Amino acid sequence: MKVLRIESGSEAACAGIRIGDDLVEIDGLAIGDGIDVAHAIGWTDHDDVPVVFERDGDRMEFVLPSVHPEDLGISLEPDALRTCGNRCIFCFIDQLPRGLRSSLYIKDEDYRLSFTCGNYVTLTNMSAGDYQRILAQRLSPLYVSVHATDDDVRRRLLGNADAPPVLPALGRLTGGGITVHAQIVVCPGINDGDVLDATLRDLTALGDGLASVAVVPVGLTSHRDGLPALRPVSPECARETLAIVNRWRTRVVNERQEPIAYAADEFYLLAGLDPPHLEDYGDFPQLENGVGLLRRFERDIVDGAARLHGVDAEARVITILTGTLAAPFIETTVREAFSGVEGLDLRVLPVVNQLLGESVTVAGLLAGRDIADTIRDAAASDLFLLPGEAFNTEGVTLDGLTLENVRDRAEANHVEATSDLVAAIERSLQEGS
Repeated sequence: MKVLRIESGSEAACAGIRIGDDLVEIDGLAIGDGIDVAHAIGWTDHDDVPVVFERDGDRMEFVLPSVHPEDLGISLEPDALRTCGNRCIFCFIDQLPRGLRSSLYIKDEDYRLSFTCGNYVTLTNMSAGDYQRILAQRLSPLYVSVHATDDDVRRRLLGNADAPPVLPALGRLTGGGITVHAQIVVCPGINDGDVLDATLRDLTALGDGLASVAVVPVGLTSHRDGLPALRPVSPECARETLAIVNRWRTRVVNERQEPIAYAADEFYLLAGLDPPHLEDYGDFPQLENGVGLLRRFERDIVDGAARLHGVDAEARVITILTGTLAAPFIETTVREAFSGVEGLDLRVLPVVNQLLGESVTVAGLLAGRDIADTIRDAAASDLFLLPGEAFNTEGVTLDGLTLENVRDRAEANHVEATSDLVAAIERSLQEGS
């Protein structure tokens, strides 16, 4: 791994390490990427370790503290990304219009990101050496996109006729002590119904190595020209899917005394059914897949609003913007939770996704311009609260707008983005008092 930067005056600089040197070994272990670095440091029993760099073909050994190179003043090149060679018929990236954030078009298929970031992988580009490394370095848990355990169905879904069988791969991981979280993207008419039932049967048979499996509905945008024809999940399909998931969920709970199979919140909303109780989600292992978000949101709102009961809001209007599907649930939750705050008028305003299509209903995929246009056409409000998940870590929406851009387009100043509604409402009440 090449050294990109050296902090002036740092221990690395004083030792004589230079920009361009190649880190090749720590404590006798070969270094190929960031995980190797963390593994070598994490497993050593010594305070100081031999660290080998190469410069112009020459090896140089230093004895340095057994800490991460960053703590020594060294910045290393980022790991090369493994990209996806599948052509999934439901791939969301293939359904994106042009002109969005460039990072949204990257198709990663990298087991290292599965371990470090929880990214889902299909295991279709794995070598024997990859499996050996995973088992040797205990890279657990891993997150695997299964979709179907019937290999023919799975190959059709992945658009990859050469995709290796998935059950032996999963068995190799779980048999070696690696914990797996799985996901199934339901495409009606392909891997729902009996195929889904068989997939859950096969996955739950993996035993304790399977920590969880999330069943999520296929996401379809309005930009599918030239892509395979797919049907969205209908209310009937949602109810049938929930029946299958809940049947396996009950069976596994009886056997293992813990929930394993989960359906995404969207299925319950599409089916017109209440999601399970909060305690039914365990430790929320599939939260990033939209599993249990509604109940956790409800808990946080109810608990947080309780401390504001008795506050006089002096006729303050706050409008919460969100996706169309969850808007009724959110509105009911916040109105009931904040009913004890006199004068507070909480409104929930659903934003129709014009950029990706009305069938895309989640808040995290809302475009900044759709949010801004909705605010501009909305009734007057003392504050508009936007979903924080619509912005990335750099504060930019998927169509490249910052919060200030949204305010300008909406022609409104009292606009905030938040992932903590209660805290944002409390601040607003304090400012208005």
